[in-house]
Amino acid sequence: MQIVGLDWETYFDNDYTLSKLTTEAYIRDDRFDAHGLALKFEGEPAVWLRPDQLRAANIDWSNCAVVAHHAQFDGLILNHHFGIIPGMWIDTLSMARVVFDSTVSVGLGSLAERFGLQPKSVPYNIMRGLHWDEPAFPREAVAAGCCNDVELTCAIADFMICGGHQAVEYTFPVSELPVVDLTVRMFTEPCLRGDMDALRDAYNAETDMREALFAELGVTGEDLRKDEKFAELLRAEEVEIEKKITAKGNEKYPFARTDRFMQELQIDLDDRIASLVEARLLAHSSIYQTRAIRLGRATSRHPDGLLPVYLAYCAAHTRRWGGGDKMNWQNFPRADPYRPQKGALRRAIRI
Repeated sequence: MQIVGLDWETYFDNDYTLSKLTTEAYIRDDRFDAHGLALKFEGEPAVWLRPDQLRAANIDWSNCAVVAHHAQFDGLILNHHFGIIPGMWIDTLSMARVVFDSTVSVGLGSLAERFGLQPKSVPYNIMRGLHWDEPAFPREAVAAGCCNDVELTCAIADFMICGGHQAVEYTFPVSELPVVDLTVRMFTEPCLRGDMDALRDAYNAETDMREALFAELGVTGEDLRKDEKFAELLRAEEVEIEKKITAKGNEKYPFARTDRFMQELQIDLDDRIASLVEARLLAHSSIYQTRAIRLGRATSRHPDGLLPVYLAYCAAHTRRWGGGDKMNWQNFPRADPYRPQKGALRRAIRI
């Protein structure tokens, strides 16, 4: 396969930005506008292409192993907007999580500095809110900066695959490259579909269940969210509460989901006490409903309802996959005998 470095530069502004949107939402948004991309074929300098030049280029993508930093971003753009699927993805962001520990920043600029390469140079501060055809857009600087970024990406990939640099304590195992490739493709080539009606039902069922539980207990979500109010509710059931000491030496109620106090009360023989704890946790967390909303919006942004699955390769300290794009597909709740609606999100995902 031919090794090809790739990096996109795209429009962004104060509201339409990856800091406020998921990768999927940003790329599939109606405001999406690609300035262009830099390509670097093995042994040749990087070149800048505008979108129309990419479409006209005679490239056998099936025979290309594409190197990118955060390949989910570059890959979804390539497929969703241009219908291009390369033969393989090599993601330097994923690789860096293996080569370095969690104390090391794995951003492209940070890695370039660690490897003694020149810094990033894309002028993001002056291109914000500007489209390519606007007179004030710094076209030459953006094109040059993007070409520099793709040169950095390819050099970093070489260091991590081939070694030969003192900053690398060990190299990325080549045998894992197909796993990285498959992880990227789960996002860039989605095959799962969301069922809008089922997602709407899942959201409504969770809402109805919460409201019914609060009504049965005679409490409100506001009361449950306040520590003192919740403590009063527990003391009314003759529960003794011993405050915990935080790392800063402060006293605090042990009302977090992970506190042993709350975990023990969840299995209390007194149904009301156990229900109060469940209601407190539900009042503080809307993750189930948030997931239903995010899945529904992602479904609506594709004509066939395709859902990109983002898993971050080797993101956990145990080297397992982590969640990404503000969702973790690895821990969608299963239904249980007492809350069958908990499995509704799983049932709303179609193949």
